[in-house]
Amino acid sequence: MENNLGSSRRSFDIWSELAPSFRESALARSVTGARSVHDGISGSMGTWRPVRPSFVERSHYDELGRVSARLMRLILDACRRRATTVGELQDVLGVDEADTPLLSRTELLGDHLLVAARPDIVYRSGVPRFVEFNIDGALGGTLQADLLAARFRDLYRPLPGGDRIDAPPSAVDSRFAEIRTSLGLSEGARVAIPVFSKGAAPGLEDPDAFLAWLAPMCESGRRHGMDTVACPMDRLETGEDDVLLLDGRRVDAVFRLFLSFDQPPSPGLDALVRSVRAGRVRMHTSEATWLLSDKTTMAWLWADKDALPGDDQRLIERHLPWTALFPAPGPDGDALLRHALAHRTELVLKPVGGYGGGGVVLGPEVRDEEWRRALEDARWAGRHILQTHVTPDRLALDFQDQETGALKHAEVPFVVGPFMFGGAPSGVLVRHGVPGGGPVLNAHHGALMSSVVLVDRC
Repeated sequence: MENNLGSSRRSFDIWSELAPSFRESALARSVTGARSVHDGISGSMGTWRPVRPSFVERSHYDELGRVSARLMRLILDACRRRATTVGELQDVLGVDEADTPLLSRTELLGDHLLVAARPDIVYRSGVPRFVEFNIDGALGGTLQADLLAARFRDLYRPLPGGDRIDAPPSAVDSRFAEIRTSLGLSEGARVAIPVFSKGAAPGLEDPDAFLAWLAPMCESGRRHGMDTVACPMDRLETGEDDVLLLDGRRVDAVFRLFLSFDQPPSPGLDALVRSVRAGRVRMHTSEATWLLSDKTTMAWLWADKDALPGDDQRLIERHLPWTALFPAPGPDGDALLRHALAHRTELVLKPVGGYGGGGVVLGPEVRDEEWRRALEDARWAGRHILQTHVTPDRLALDFQDQETGALKHAEVPFVVGPFMFGGAPSGVLVRHGVPGGGPVLNAHHGALMSSVVLVDRC
């Protein structure tokens, strides 16, 4: 698959290329309207908020979706070369069965596993580099991305040239359309969205706040013909033949926004496990998709690269940083360790099953001794990868303090996450740093959630 992403060295954000008159008017509206744009949107800590989104050329957005879809396919193919069923893949990856209580080991590794995804993309010299690929239904940020994009679009629409600014397709609506289609749910099917405690976005730690936040998702589910209800996890129970019940009524499907291994034991989670194992309820997505998100799969793409068609080889070389399993199996282990010790500033160490930036060690950010200890710990623990560190391009933004109204300009690192449902792109979650922030871009580490608007060139 040939692509032109980054071939012209154009920045992801083309704000500086827009007409000066539009930028002046848009910035004036942003400064006065940014507070209302961000009002009530959870997921970001601190008081700084960007006064504008990223402005992305529509053709770039479309091509980013095509490359994302191809890489998803290549990841599944890499898994299929090593396993036929979910259970076989679990064994090859070395994932403990206790970490996947909702997993069906007999499930085939089929195309149905590619229904939901969000890659993590950083840019280097204008070229998008996929540093992680989350292929799973438990993807946060869809509603944040939708609300911010739509509110900024509406803010700019009255301006001269504002008719060329639009929001991406709704990630929330794309997700619920895919839930109904992929699960084959009939009109009126009852879908539960259990609220969870571990891993909730900042601002949603309180169950009541979380339930209120999910209201627009439930409305989207109902627009797509499903009786969609958000509920505390422990309102789930099982009835006769392990049918899953919510308030005494049968549940046809569960929209899983959580990782089961991360949640504390509870009667509601136990009920869900019983019903899933008995085959009495459908789930978006099955826990098998979490295995595809294991970062081992990125190392497999590099290990298999030379046997792939030329277009796919070039795609991997251009858009996927070099990735290798650590510790390396067999006789290559010592050589890889020596390489890692000698090239600290060029590498990142990551646990293969981690998320949210947990356990990630950036070689350029630590001293030699700390790097050596991290490598030794990873050798003992197993299940890590080494990956080429991508020094990211910066996003030049103005920020406003939501409490004082103060403005500050900063050039911050950023990560782009286009939501992929049914193989097509929809909303885009952008996480970026704040003035004086650190290098790990995750909401729990102080990064902000933002979004993009699309620009149609004249």
